[in-house]
Amino acid sequence: MRQLFLLILLCLLLPATHAGAEKLYKFVDDNGQITFTDKEIGAGTLQSVEQVKVEKPTERFSVQNRGSRSEPVLYAVNGYFGPVEAEFSLKNIDNMTVERLTPLRTKVAAASDLRVIIMRQKNPRKGYGYAWESRCVLGDPKAKHQPKRPYLLPIPAGETFRVSQGFRGQATHASHVQSEYAIDIPMPEGTAIHAVRSGIIMDVATDFFEGGATAEMMEQANYVRVLHDDGTMAVYAHLALETVNYPIGKQIERGQVLARSGNTGFSTGPHLHFVIQKNFGMDLRSIPFEFEGTDGVAFTPVEGMILMRKPMQPI
Repeated sequence: MRQLFLLILLCLLLPATHAGAEKLYKFVDDNGQITFTDKEIGAGTLQSVEQVKVEKPTERFSVQNRGSRSEPVLYAVNGYFGPVEAEFSLKNIDNMTVERLTPLRTKVAAASDLRVIIMRQKNPRKGYGYAWESRCVLGDPKAKHQPKRPYLLPIPAGETFRVSQGFRGQATHASHVQSEYAIDIPMPEGTAIHAVRSGIIMDVATDFFEGGATAEMMEQANYVRVLHDDGTMAVYAHLALETVNYPIGKQIERGQVLARSGNTGFSTGPHLHFVIQKNFGMDLRSIPFEFEGTDGVAFTPVEGMILMRKPMQPI
């Protein structure tokens, strides 16, 4: 009996998602037995710790069949601490009854599962086949950019930094809608990165430790993605290895130190890549924003501008 099952899954986001085991530990016990593990253990003597290079990101969105082969029940599983918009398409349908027509789009709430499609074999005496494709985009397509005040500068108070690339920067930003309205701020590695606005840690990547201007570095930047209460998202990228201070799902407040700056991913030098993004309907794009100046007045960051943030005043 012929049976066909295919799955194509694509989640549209930039940069890459958090990956697995970060380090390789080598232990030797009293008998000389060597043990390699991805975490510290209580037995033996620690001989070495090697940082593991992360080759591929792991996805927090997936599609799972929680039925049977002949009666599949497809669920969208969203592991992000923020909503995603997902699109599903069925293909190569043979001897199957389908509950609903595709392609279909649906929003999947933060950290939740959603049943999307049920299929059943029509004739149990005949072979059957089916395939599906799925893609997702981070964020709620109904989100509206409505900050209550200009964004806090993500830099330490009292220090000055220069904007090396502003909106529609020709070096690397203008060619992609996800970074069209991003800015780059060169700074020494290890500089404290502050939250520009309150929100929820939606996603992080922390395990990358290399940078360079090569194609393989495109998806190897550490970052923090923060979901705001209006549905927009801030991304702080090129962060240093394992310096993100909070796990996904954590509520953070304006001004908190999120992480430390670095030089990971597609980068020619230590800097912070900062951008505000919104889902425009299966299309993740960057959007313009304004910072709050030392005088409290909003301003648009432009290339060459010197940035300085005054200390936050107690409320």
